[in-house]
Formats: sequence, structure tokens, C-alpha cells
Amino acid sequence: IRRRDTCRLLLLPQSHRKFSAPRHGSLGFLPRKRSRRHRGKAKSFPRDDPSKPVHLTAFLGYKAGMTHIVREVDRPGSKVNKKEVVEAVTIVETPPMIVVGVVGYVNTPRGLRSFKTIFAEHKGYHHRTEINKKIYKIGQGYHTKEGKLVKNNASTEYDLSNKSINPLGGFVHYGDVTNDFVMVKGCVVGTKKRVLTLRKSLLVQTSRRALEKIDLKFIDTTSKFGHGRFQTVEEKKVFMGPLKKDRVTKEETA
Repeated sequence: IRRRDTCRLLLLPQSHRKFSAPRHGSLGFLPRKRSRRHRGKAKSFPRDDPSKPVHLTAFLGYKAGMTHIVREVDRPGSKVNKKEVVEAVTIVETPPMIVVGVVGYVNTPRGLRSFKTIFAEHKGYHHRTEINKKIYKIGQGYHTKEGKLVKNNASTEYDLSNKSINPLGGFVHYGDVTNDFVMVKGCVVGTKKRVLTLRKSLLVQTSRRALEKIDLKFIDTTSKFGHGRFQTVEEKKVFMGPLKKDRVTKEETA
């Protein structure tokens, strides 16, 4: 091939990619647009059992952030049975709710019908759907016991460290969780501070995986900003030793 023909071949349009490919992104998240309302609405509830006392079947919580835990698997027949696994969990803060109204229903030939809605007189100034989320822990928030503030709600039978569920520095873009909280397996759709609607399962769970007993061995509380290494402030002070800022603070207070 002559040099002129070689240059002519190099100038031909060439394709450097294939034009047939699977779609990108999940169709379950369509339409990708800003929602009109952030709070999820429960449109169906579990079947009522008259023999049980009155209770809530749905509750609101706020997404605080994620961490990871170590637990022992109790799944006979599985290769990971009686072994420790590391799993990601989401912390959802569930502060006390204020009831502002009650809806009464009556039985009709076509089913239940709303009869009356009673709202509180002085209310003051105060979605994505995922099912079968496994709850790993329901923790108690900061509380007072014998005149002392108790923050120890992240210790386990195997990790006796006196620490709270909050990582060092707090949850990124959220802060500290001081109220009761729910620890859910895996991730939860939504940003930090997003209000989530938690509802009991419509069906009675019978699978072994759903009924598996959760044996938490360790809850990670290292800083979620950067490369965290320390579980508590005391552990960090022992490793780092006295710092300049501590000495300056001590001199200023002296």
C-alpha cells in the first residue's frame, strides 16, 4: 500500500464503541423528578386483631445515616452458619410523635368507611416504598437514670465499651441521635434528615431468614468523615496523648 492510500484509510470514520447496550439505571426509580411531598403515606394496613390492645401500625422516623455491624449468623444449613459477618445498617431516629387527629370507622356491607375525623384544637407549631426491611435493633435514646445522663446505647454483650450509637463527630449532615432509634439492615432510599414512614408488614413473615434471631456482637462508631479509627473519644485520647489544644484550653481555664 502506498503512503497516500494509508493516509486515506486513516481518515475514514471509525466507531470506537458498540451502539447496542442495556439501559442504564433502574426503572424502579422513574420518574426522576422532585417529589411534591416527601412524607410517605401508608395506604393499607395489616389486618386488625381485636384480641390485641390498641397499637400503632405505622410510625415516622428520620434517616440519620449508616454504619456497619458485626453479627453471628443463625442459619442452620448455610455455609455462614455460626460465623461472623459484617453488614451495613441504617440508623433511623424515631422521636415521640404528637397525635393531632383520630379517624373513626364504621362497618358497612362494602367494608369499612370513615365516619368521623377528630382533630386536636391546639396543634402548636410543630417516596419511595421498600418492603420487608429487617430490623436489627430498637434502641433507647439518651435518658436519665438516678440523676445521671445515660448515653450507653451501642454496647453489646461482646463489646462492653460505654458508647452511644453516634459516631465520633456525629452523623454527617445530621448530627447526634438523642432520641429512640431503629437500626434497619441495609440502605434506605432518601437523603439525610428525610422523614420515613415505617409500617408493620401486611403479611405474617414465616421464612427462616425473616425469623432469624439477630445476635449483634459489635456496632461501629468510628467517624464517618475521613478514615476513622477510634470508637470513643477516650480511646482517641489514650492513643493520641495530650494535644496542644487541650493544653491551651487548660491554661485558659486556669
